Amino acid sequence: MSESTSETMIEAKEVQKWYPNGFHALRGASLQVNRGEVVVIMGPSGSGKSTFIRTFNALEDFQQGSITVDGIALSNDLRHIDAIRREVGMVFQQFNLFPHLTVLENLTLAPVLVRKRPRAEVERQARALLERVGIAEQAAKYPGQLSGGQQQRVAIARALCMEPRILLFDEPTSSLDPEMVREVLEVMQDLAADDITMVVVTHEVRFARQVAHRVVLMADGEVVETADPETFFTAPSHERTRRFLEQIL
Repeated sequence: MSESTSETMIEAKEVQKWYPNGFHALRGASLQVNRGEVVVIMGPSGSGKSTFIRTFNALEDFQQGSITVDGIALSNDLRHIDAIRREVGMVFQQFNLFPHLTVLENLTLAPVLVRKRPRAEVERQARALLERVGIAEQAAKYPGQLSGGQQQRVAIARALCMEPRILLFDEPTSSLDPEMVREVLEVMQDLAADDITMVVVTHEVRFARQVAHRVVLMADGEVVETADPETFFTAPSHERTRRFLEQIL
């Protein structure tokens, strides 16, 4: 596990979110993530984990509190949102690949259109990233021709193609068959060794133990506990954490 520095990359303070139906999804959630740090967020279904990390790049709005990402305060200002999204990559549970584009086209679309980079340069980078995640031979195929594990590795490579400073993972293995989970986690573990700042919503205990600098428990829209993996899994401070661990260990 690599060492992180003290430079703050994400700072969420007392974030409150209500949905239009009145549901109070986030109830004063706070979290600080430092550069190069891997933070794993765990918790029961409906605890607000995915909602919380989706506020970090404005995929979800929030009504109270503050969020600063890489020194930029998140607000309704579209320039701030665009600046944050250029620095924050996101890997979703359902891959979100464009089915009508090849694997290579999925990787190169955003860097060419958004970052205005030369196509030939982006294609070289994309092929190198596909090599890194172990699917270089799939470049000309379409997402529907790949397994779930391969599609998720394409999604990770696509996020990396934008050269983000922060990567968010929203339950990236939860829709995969068990035998495909390991291959995706191995790619994520390899990324963590490169000091990329990562926030990962997952139930994968082994990944949290081996890779995370800190593990967070969320419940009922709140951050209940934050600790290093050893403390979190063997000597948690809160009864709510102990009850959660009894269900998953």
